[in-house]
Amino acid sequence: MAFEIFHRYRAIIDDWPAFLDALQRPLPTCIWTNTLRTTPSCLEKRLRQDGISVEPVGWYDGAFRLSPEESIGNRLEYLVGLCHVQEEVALVPAVLLDPQPGECILELCSAPGNKVAQMAMRMQNRGTIVANDLSYTRMRALRRIVNRLGLLNVSTTLFDAVFYPRQPALFDRVLVDVPCSCEGTSRKNPEVLDEISNLNARQLYRLQMAILNRALHLCKPGGRVVYSTCTYASEENEIVVQTVLDSLQHKIPARIIEVNLPGLTWSPGLQKWEGQTFRADMPNALRFYPHQNDTGGFFVAVVEKLDEMNRQQVADRSYNLQSKVDEVGPHPYLNYLEERFGIPADVFREAYFFRSNSRSIGIINHDHQPVTNPPPHFVGLPFIHTNMKYPKLTTAAALAFGVHATRNVIQVDHAQANDYLSGKPLALDKVQAVGLTDEGYVLVKLGEITLGLAVFLKRTQGGEIRSLFPKAWQLAED
Repeated sequence: MAFEIFHRYRAIIDDWPAFLDALQRPLPTCIWTNTLRTTPSCLEKRLRQDGISVEPVGWYDGAFRLSPEESIGNRLEYLVGLCHVQEEVALVPAVLLDPQPGECILELCSAPGNKVAQMAMRMQNRGTIVANDLSYTRMRALRRIVNRLGLLNVSTTLFDAVFYPRQPALFDRVLVDVPCSCEGTSRKNPEVLDEISNLNARQLYRLQMAILNRALHLCKPGGRVVYSTCTYASEENEIVVQTVLDSLQHKIPARIIEVNLPGLTWSPGLQKWEGQTFRADMPNALRFYPHQNDTGGFFVAVVEKLDEMNRQQVADRSYNLQSKVDEVGPHPYLNYLEERFGIPADVFREAYFFRSNSRSIGIINHDHQPVTNPPPHFVGLPFIHTNMKYPKLTTAAALAFGVHATRNVIQVDHAQANDYLSGKPLALDKVQAVGLTDEGYVLVKLGEITLGLAVFLKRTQGGEIRSLFPKAWQLAED
């Protein structure tokens, strides 16, 4: 494979032969644990029992490296949300953003949603994440991640990041993972090299500058903006950050702060590039090359927005956040869940219910506050469908809260679990059907792992169930 496109970076890469060698190796698979649903040790044990080689990622708790050949996306652990796949170096921006439970976070270019999910996990499913993107199609992937992992603190908006409504600074932290030339993804997507050869990075930097500019206006004084790309081009990295900070220096004082990531190796942001000298704090930015940590390539700059003349300019969130979404009385549905599945109402004491549409009720954490401008596209997690003879728990809610069920639960073995996740009907033996009260909705479990919802029918000696696992999520046939 020819990598002539990268030759212009030879002078800034510390070990050019190692860089080229890394580009020719397959990229390891990286996964992280959904700690809302399991523990890293339990996930590791499950994978090892199936003969999968698992290496803990030393610098990121709960993450693991797998061999490039492993197809984790077609395993039960992934399908029911025990883990998520994300390129290792792509974990860095959200780590450095450092979102805290209860804060209000904005990601301006969020699809397909990996960093949103990572931040929601780090926030312990609390507070508010506004995930914005312009592409409706790409946001569908984000919604699937939210539903599969059971995230209660995410709202989505569909808006051009460049023109995201300017208002008194609202967000505690803003992540700006901008569209870029994607040079650093060539190990995972070799075809990107053909696209790069016909792409001038300067065509993107105006868009990148406009998005970073908007992020700095939207962030609170004293807050943090993280700018990241998966490319090596200084035109999309240092030059963008330098130009924006220089243009705003009289309006928004900001600085690139020094950070530390024990266990990772990186190179500092450039001080010079093709005759241009950068600001003194630019070496605080981080450049990741594939040979340094056996990852893809990335650039990250952590920008702290300073208080202007130490004045407090924190906006009242009521300016642009709903104090509540349209409330519905949850009690009839919680009574149903307790009666049908034995899920106690107390499980939802920190949740808030709202009417998402005429057919469904959604659920968010009690401290989640969706924005009103722009209007949210989706809010929280779909909880229960109400337009049927009997209320129907969504798969997302079944996966999130099924652990608390004690009634109308069917235990299946591994072979049956795979059939269920493939959408196939299952015949039950008498032992499996013991304790089922009547026909209707049941929860399907493999040990302590909830797989989803099914319909129980008494048509055979033990009965049978029809899988309600969503077709779009189902286990692919070999």
